[in-house]
Amino acid sequence: MTGRAPVVLLWASTGVSAFATAVALLVVPWFVLALTGSATLVGAIAAVELAGLVALAAVGGPLVDRLGARRCAIASDLSAAAVLIAIPLLHNTFGLAMWQLFVLAALLGASRAPGQTARRAVAPELLERAGMSLERGSGGLEAASRGAQMLGAPLGGAALAVVSETTVLAGVGALFALAAGLAALGVPRSRVARPADGYLTDLRAGARALLGDRLLTAIVLVLLVMNTLDMAALGVFHPIYAAEVLGSPVALGAMSGVLAGTALLGNVGYGWLGARLPRRFVLVTAIAITGAPRYAIMAAEPGLPALLIVLAVVGLASGAINPMLAVIAYERVHPDMRGRVLGLLSAVAMVGAPLGALVGGALVDGIGLPGALVSGGAVYLAVTLAMVLSPVWRGLDRPHVRASPRD
Repeated sequence: MTGRAPVVLLWASTGVSAFATAVALLVVPWFVLALTGSATLVGAIAAVELAGLVALAAVGGPLVDRLGARRCAIASDLSAAAVLIAIPLLHNTFGLAMWQLFVLAALLGASRAPGQTARRAVAPELLERAGMSLERGSGGLEAASRGAQMLGAPLGGAALAVVSETTVLAGVGALFALAAGLAALGVPRSRVARPADGYLTDLRAGARALLGDRLLTAIVLVLLVMNTLDMAALGVFHPIYAAEVLGSPVALGAMSGVLAGTALLGNVGYGWLGARLPRRFVLVTAIAITGAPRYAIMAAEPGLPALLIVLAVVGLASGAINPMLAVIAYERVHPDMRGRVLGLLSAVAMVGAPLGALVGGALVDGIGLPGALVSGGAVYLAVTLAMVLSPVWRGLDRPHVRASPRD
């Protein structure tokens, strides 16, 4: 298969997998709540699934480099399909014990990580063959993922209103199988060299490659802080703001919808224009817009219409961040090391997500919502100033000579 067809199939596979993930993130907690009636168990299942995702993202990178992106993407989606089909199958036959549900949740989270890493790792090769710029290709990949996630939650909710939780779970399993099939069609077979070193040696080599690049290390730290703050905002600040300030769950849906929709537009816009834009200026500006203004405006309580305008601007700016950072990583990481480095980068960045929800809740309980918003905005402002002042970020606009995997 030649031309742009493999890239389009990679986008499609990514979109279907992301859509299935979004529906699963909605349906699995709903199933647990219907089965047990316990909010504590719902939270525990979610935490176990996230732990599996982070763990495999951290240690699964060498698998992508050893086995190849195609095998890992297919195996990842088929594993997720098997887990999601096993839940209703066990529930409707032998009965589903709670310990089994915890094990399956951990396996579901773990199954997603290698596929996500594999798709990102193989993207530069497919884009080069198609004659497509990294900016346009990474923007398309991020748009496919974000658009699918945006559709997954409402359509999953609609499905739950029509059929049972177990039927939806089986359907999501079928979607993961479809994503595996699209990956099999789009991602070409590649010759994978037999590794000369052990697995732990490969893992340490990935860590050295990541930490040995000052710019990539700085990117990881910024992502860690941003993900922590964003989870505090999306998981705690926004719902409480909608309830206590705006007094409407509809307002929360509008806030989330505007953010998601405009972020998707930002992905597409970066894909078309990114190659012509100065990276450092765009990245710092995007992070500056994404962070402090949102918290400051919310603290001022301007009302829903004004807030939605601000969130639309925030979403557009945030849409450029992930595809730009992906391009930087593609350029700076040797192809033989992409699985390891990208996996570690994702794992460290995701560690802040559960911490953000905990810290956000503690801040609201401790100093109130206005104080929590001001604190979050202050941290975002500090990150932006550090990026302006630190010389390491000047490397964004300089040509980079990629090191060999042994350097």
